Amino acid sequence: MNLVRCMLSAKGIPKKFWPEAVNWAFYLLNRCPTNAMKNITPQEAWSGIRPSIKHLRVWGCLAHVHILDATRGKLDDKSFPCILLGVSSELKGYRLFDPKTKRIVISKDVLFEEEKSWNWSTNYKE
Repeated sequence: MNLVRCMLSAKGIPKKFWPEAVNWAFYLLNRCPTNAMKNITPQEAWSGIRPSIKHLRVWGCLAHVHILDATRGKLDDKSFPCILLGVSSELKGYRLFDPKTKRIVISKDVLFEEEKSWNWSTNYKE
């Protein structure tokens, strides 16, 4: 839980997102080598396949989700901002939170600004 507390406080994310932080922490820990198993990850020990980490991004960073051409007008925005909460377990894609609609979005077509985060104090009302 120390990892979860650090993740929430580092990005200033509200505590109601603690389950998302726990899922991401377990996802990371299963893809990292441990002292108990030398040069092998828990995921690799379970499945026999070395997991890829190319898709990993900074948890809680600002993400821009692409809006399909068919669903937007000619002069409308091509993306909308979200916050990265993890990877989806149901579909291939990232699990993101849209602070404007207050809904979870799952998308593969995302651009990340890993050095930036959402300003929760001014841009989010419960």
